[in-house]
Amino acid sequence: MIERIQNAYDGEIYGISFFSYLDNNYQFKASSKTLWKTLIQVETLTANLLENTLAEHQFEYDCNNGAMINKGNSDAQKWCHLPWAELVDTLVNWVEPYEKKYRDWADEARIETDSFRLIAEHETAIYECFKAEKVGISGEMILLDFINKYQAKVQNG
Repeated sequence: MIERIQNAYDGEIYGISFFSYLDNNYQFKASSKTLWKTLIQVETLTANLLENTLAEHQFEYDCNNGAMINKGNSDAQKWCHLPWAELVDTLVNWVEPYEKKYRDWADEARIETDSFRLIAEHETAIYECFKAEKVGISGEMILLDFINKYQAKVQNG
């Protein structure tokens, strides 16, 4: 089970890299800049919280995982040329299976249930954000709700 948390953590490093690349290079929609930055916050917050769990179980993690950073950059580069509607459609389809997988993990978890709930809720927030963007509604509030919920856990925890 802890291996799944480590796998999800590596996914956060990937996501930070992916959304950072889009933040620095996506040119089709100027207003997407704040969305990319908020997505980076979601990924960073999730990674930071997962680091605590991994450390408690004495699992090694690498916040500078070169393979995941390179993969995030490479994948974002492939889609960075897409117009907004096509990019968002691609992102919805890309995130959907991960959202389902992480919800299944949360349902199956018998240990570290809070960490698995975090992993699932973070992916659901990203998925719901992109689904909103797909129909022309800003998804940023969905992400901010997630950030506010879990930032409070950091401050109170």
